[in-house]
Amino acid sequence: QVTVRRYRLSHCYIVMARVSILVVLLVEFCSDFATAQTAHLQDDPVANFDNVQLWQCTEGYRQQWEMMHNGYPNNNIALKSDGKVLDILGYSNDTGANLQVFSKTGTPWNQQFMYNDTSMTIVSLMNGKCAEAANSGNISGTNIQMAPCSGAGNQKFVYNNTDMTLRYSFNQTLCLDAGTAVNCTIAPLNTYPYCDYTLDADTRVRDLVPRMTLEEKVQNMQNNNPGVPRLGVPKFRFAECLHGVLSGCGNAANGSTGCPTSFPSALGLSATFNKSLWLEAGRTVSTEARALNNQGVTGQAFWAPDVNLFRDPRWGRGQEVPGEDPYLTGEYVAHYSSGLQEMDSNRYLKIVSTCKHFSAYDMENWNGSNRFSFNAIVEDRDLVEYYWVPFRSCVERAHVQSIMCSYNAVNGVPSCANSLFQNEIARGEWGFDGFFVSDCGAVGGITTGHHYTNDSDSTCKAGVLGGTDLNCGSYYGKNLLAAVHSGAVPEEAVDAAVSRIYKAFIRLGGIDPPSLISYKRLGPSDVDTAAARQLAYEAAQQLIVLLKNDGNMLPLDGSKLSTVAVVGPHGNATQDMLSNYHGTNTVVNSHSPFQALEMALGAAKVKYARGCDVAKNDTSGIADAVNLVKSSDIALVFVGLDQSQEREGHDRTILQLPGVQQQLIESVVGTGKPTIVVLINGGPLAIEWVKDHVPAIIEAFYPGEMGGDAIADVLLGKISPGGRLPYTVYPIDFAQKRPLTDMGLRSNNGITYRYYKGTSLWEFGFGMSYTSFSYSWPSSSPRSYSTVEYAVESSIQYSVNVTNTGRMAGDEVVMGFINSTDPDAPLKELFAFERIHLEPGQSMEVHLSVPARVLSLVNSEGVETVRPGLYGIQIGDLNTRLVLSGDPHVLFDLTAIKKRQKSAV
Repeated sequence: QVTVRRYRLSHCYIVMARVSILVVLLVEFCSDFATAQTAHLQDDPVANFDNVQLWQCTEGYRQQWEMMHNGYPNNNIALKSDGKVLDILGYSNDTGANLQVFSKTGTPWNQQFMYNDTSMTIVSLMNGKCAEAANSGNISGTNIQMAPCSGAGNQKFVYNNTDMTLRYSFNQTLCLDAGTAVNCTIAPLNTYPYCDYTLDADTRVRDLVPRMTLEEKVQNMQNNNPGVPRLGVPKFRFAECLHGVLSGCGNAANGSTGCPTSFPSALGLSATFNKSLWLEAGRTVSTEARALNNQGVTGQAFWAPDVNLFRDPRWGRGQEVPGEDPYLTGEYVAHYSSGLQEMDSNRYLKIVSTCKHFSAYDMENWNGSNRFSFNAIVEDRDLVEYYWVPFRSCVERAHVQSIMCSYNAVNGVPSCANSLFQNEIARGEWGFDGFFVSDCGAVGGITTGHHYTNDSDSTCKAGVLGGTDLNCGSYYGKNLLAAVHSGAVPEEAVDAAVSRIYKAFIRLGGIDPPSLISYKRLGPSDVDTAAARQLAYEAAQQLIVLLKNDGNMLPLDGSKLSTVAVVGPHGNATQDMLSNYHGTNTVVNSHSPFQALEMALGAAKVKYARGCDVAKNDTSGIADAVNLVKSSDIALVFVGLDQSQEREGHDRTILQLPGVQQQLIESVVGTGKPTIVVLINGGPLAIEWVKDHVPAIIEAFYPGEMGGDAIADVLLGKISPGGRLPYTVYPIDFAQKRPLTDMGLRSNNGITYRYYKGTSLWEFGFGMSYTSFSYSWPSSSPRSYSTVEYAVESSIQYSVNVTNTGRMAGDEVVMGFINSTDPDAPLKELFAFERIHLEPGQSMEVHLSVPARVLSLVNSEGVETVRPGLYGIQIGDLNTRLVLSGDPHVLFDLTAIKKRQKSAV
């Protein structure tokens, strides 16, 4: 009989075995970390983002520091070798924020430090905190972080004026060092399985995680993480790329700006209904992301796309999402995220895509309710048939490696503590094998916002056991270690979370030789390319929706116009066209609508008057705009919204144009001059008066850096509009009849085109063209009968002939809708779409498949079933019916999952 106990002490394992004859065997297994600690490569160049650590003193160029105390902004502690300075990672004020080295910047408060000779401390002038060795470490590879000044020995460093080193007071053989060159090519790391790039990611993670100390695991369960330098594991960095990389610029090359391309907002991209364009946009964005990452500008994992549904038109973040329809949004993520994550020939991910925010999140701050404490009451049926659909596509089709849980609670459980959603549904039912990350601060919000827990131990337990692996924020970093020591959180749960995080990191090639990773060769010449600008232009052109065109006022014939009045707050829009979550962009500054029209028609023909602001009630500029219109042949009025009206943290309360924009339009129309209104906005606008009085209206959303060119080309007939509305445009009084906090889809007269029983200004999917199209069934009649079994296993297909019967080439979005006589069913649902291009007189046969899940119906308990019955099929102006026979087929049973979870607990 043998009893084995294993104790972990620093980086050594002590195994104690007690044999029944009372012989005690003590065997000590110490890993050869000492070898790794002396393997510091001094010929490796210092790079931005290199960790500042303790390392064996060598007096090399990574350890020689100059004290530059010359007043703001020149209070720096700088490397003598290349001038890089101490820098607080992420500009953070948090205790535990890591120190790095970085090139001196123009906004340097996080780089302002003073060395105090008396106290021997390195003090941040930004927050008064002191640099210290993390966890009072006394070995090479210990990170240096910021903490309140305490006078403790781990905050004391002795500056040697002769060799210019900062020596650790506890152990003056250790020096402050600008990063470490330890990596998987160095012994003994190169003998460890986690460094063997020929092994699969799961095998490598199983070897890596046990080599990490508990402290290292915990510190790497947050977005501001140090990595594990002693194991050659660098920081895992996170960023955003909803419709372009949210970052600054890299180095310019080949006439580019070096700045990331800014595509139209996700809502605008969705309006193209073009799956191949979404894929290419994703590929372009991820190429730029990797190229910028290789320059030290941005991260490797990106919190995009946002696939919440634009359920209510007042939601401030509607501009970030693909629209109100779950099928459309599912198709969007299947293509955009696939483009983001595409793998190279060695199966490395280009970047990690994160679907956010799971789940039922679509409210910021409305009438006293805010997203940090909001408890969304959602029926099981609505979760299954609506709110969860895009996230299932994220997992099953896009295979995203990350999902972000949301701030809100659902039915009493904070999203980031919801084991049913994250563990049972996403992982258990859909097969998600990536990691969950919290929205920033949402783990702490489990207790501070929702009061779901009472202390830090129970909050960490709720988060980790609820499935949230990575904390955007510092809550895990500050509290999780204690929660493990107290027994509240098993270390095995921490291991599982860290394993999921680092599996994705390994799949990115995070610890592998750059020579193996084709994406490591991307650089400045791959950012802001001519091809990227052209794709941004095509996206902007394809999203434009023609809402009204009485008397074929559009397109305009520029040769017949002598003067054109461009008026309105968005007539000369540049940065406002970029939406939110965009990177530094200067391209747009020369591509406003006014500038594009000037370029197309000549500066002498086109004049501009702003007239008014987006939201201010100042009418003083309207007279100038009216006078300009009176002296012109035609008026182009550019109005809409901006980030003051809709954004993260801010919902709208009204649906009409804010400020005095409608007064401007009415004054322009009052001149009697032909008037065209162009909308630049995110959320839908209830422009009832405009619809009744203006002959031509265009919706352009937030069209991105090339938006002005695209709008001008549509107005002048260079191209025909082909975009479709990804949402319903409701009447003005909709906002007074329904609270934004009502998450029910069928309540209060319904919401979204699938459930709304009222009359809309424009329906989901609406969009006109300068040409005309006809639809017909092929020679064979459409399918009228099928079995449930065939519908589930093979899918039913419909084919239609589409012909361009007009005089102009154009794009048509062929859309298929389905409805059912079953009382549980939505009024109608989109089941398929294809965007096609046809020359005048050209025909094309288009094939649309009916997914089994679109045929399914969900009952009040969340049981999703394909049932026999009568269904209506609509494609264009064609209608047919489908009769399904046979036994019902259950696709998903939420009731059974809940029972399994309850029995397991």
